[in-house]
Amino acid sequence: MAITHTETVTDLTVLNDGTDVVSVIDITTVSVDDSDPSNLTRTFYDTYKIDTSGGTSAAGFVEYGNLTEDVVKGWIADKLASSTRKALAEAWIENKKNPPKPPEVSKTLPW
Repeated sequence: MAITHTETVTDLTVLNDGTDVVSVIDITTVSVDDSDPSNLTRTFYDTYKIDTSGGTSAAGFVEYGNLTEDVVKGWIADKLASSTRKALAEAWIENKKNPPKPPEVSKTLPW
């Protein structure tokens, strides 16, 4: 019963000035509990804006055609690491597996 998290780059938005400098990264995070994947899967969609002020002369600039998913995720690694998405997914999965006891319930009348 392990929960796995997969973060995937699903879209890149670039500046519309001919430089193809990436300005926005869309990430999909899928969390799956292997004990019941069809019912215990949670998906989140996030968008991260990138500082484009350095343009093509920014340190470590990589041309669009040479980008890899690892390079792109590296740009937002700190944001991904500090994201609460994985913890939220784990809490949702745990709640789904073991629903909390309701604070109140309807009871038949004693008469």
